Amino acid sequence: MKPLKATATTSQPVLTIQQIETIFYKIQDIYEIHKEFYDNLCPKVQQWDSQVTMGHLFQKLASQLGVYKAFVDNYKVALETAEKCSQSNNQFQKISEELKVKGPKDSKDSHTSVTMEALLYKPIDRVTRSTLVLHDLLKHTPVDHPDYPLLQDALRISQNFLSSINEDIDPRRTAVTTPKGETRQLVKDGFLVEVSESSRKLRHVFLFTDVLLCAKLKKTSAGKHQQYDCKWYIPLADLVFPSPEESEASPQVHPFPDHELEDMKMKISALKSEIQKEKANKGQSRAIERLKKKMFENEFLLLLNSPTIPFRIHNRNGKSYLFLLSSDYERSEWREAIQKLQKKDLQAFVLSSVELQVLTGSCFKLRTVHNIPVTSNKDDDESPGLYGFLHVIVHSAKGFKQSANLYCTLEVDSFGYFVSKAKTRVFRDTAEPKWDEEFEIELEGSQSLRILCYEKCYDKTKVNKDNNEIVDKIMGKGQIQ
Repeated sequence: MKPLKATATTSQPVLTIQQIETIFYKIQDIYEIHKEFYDNLCPKVQQWDSQVTMGHLFQKLASQLGVYKAFVDNYKVALETAEKCSQSNNQFQKISEELKVKGPKDSKDSHTSVTMEALLYKPIDRVTRSTLVLHDLLKHTPVDHPDYPLLQDALRISQNFLSSINEDIDPRRTAVTTPKGETRQLVKDGFLVEVSESSRKLRHVFLFTDVLLCAKLKKTSAGKHQQYDCKWYIPLADLVFPSPEESEASPQVHPFPDHELEDMKMKISALKSEIQKEKANKGQSRAIERLKKKMFENEFLLLLNSPTIPFRIHNRNGKSYLFLLSSDYERSEWREAIQKLQKKDLQAFVLSSVELQVLTGSCFKLRTVHNIPVTSNKDDDESPGLYGFLHVIVHSAKGFKQSANLYCTLEVDSFGYFVSKAKTRVFRDTAEPKWDEEFEIELEGSQSLRILCYEKCYDKTKVNKDNNEIVDKIMGKGQIQ
């Protein structure tokens, strides 16, 4: 800040005084608060004995969080101003790209590179880290110690503050800050069916930049905030995809007979018609709600019991996990997203109970998929999708670098999930297959058509042990909505 202020009054300022005050609003005040806290805490730590108390220092620090609130209220404007200044001023852009932050005294790196956005987020991150420190201090402070109630009060104030600002910073924020000050970005999330203890369970799976977390939405009383319960997590550095020959035999999960799945679909269609009739006749809202509840129960059962495509992941330090998906397109998207992240220099780690609590707690606000993908969760003004029959002709494909045995499959969404509806013949040993095949696909509330092109695998060693699933290679895929 000082060098920028020094140039502000010259004939060639990097930033104006107003721009500096906007970008670094309240930073000096926050610095003074922490300097005072540090100056008071340091002698107590250096001359430590059983009589020393310091809870009042943490309580005072927490009571000054109002200054942070002013910083948070200005945070978005500060980022926008910094971005505009970078675009219009090459000198400031260079400064922004070459920022260095002093590391801890015991750190090997004396300075760490950081972006302007990350730098401006550090004051908020400091509150997060201080809250975790308070957790640890309380753990190691006897309940009858005079510091205990003061630390409890400081923790309460800090937690309330963090809850109030999480959405103020940016409602679309897709990252959580780790206790070490690193940013863990949410890359992908969605509902998947996990096979656990030989039964199917619906899970919400979150893929962050360095970890895959499998969670279940907790049942909560009316009026209480919904929360996730972490079932397990795997650091991406430890996550591997077992090949078919390496896979353990899958747990015995008896598939639902096709005729029962069809019965469910018929029930759902009938309930849909009843709901529409009630609405047309301006029926009682209670009757409509009862029908919607029945429809949701049937759709949920269908969603849970229809997937059959295995998606296996393994923690190299322990357990394997199995998901069942209805769409190979979806399976490939999860696999590709994980593999893309694994190309980075990732380190293995173990989350402490507090770190896991912070990460799981962030899932509810960060999630991008809010509802189970069933049609009964749709609002009345949302498109009901298409019904009837769709005629599709798969002509040909090109752009392959070498000859292969190629075929295509077509998937459409039906009752909230995707189903494979058609498959071309295999066109052997060619880089320009010409199928020219026509299909008639039934649509049941469909909104998307997916096409996948595979290379056929004839290697019998790659046939899965437990269900003879042949793992063909996806050569290309696309989607039309």
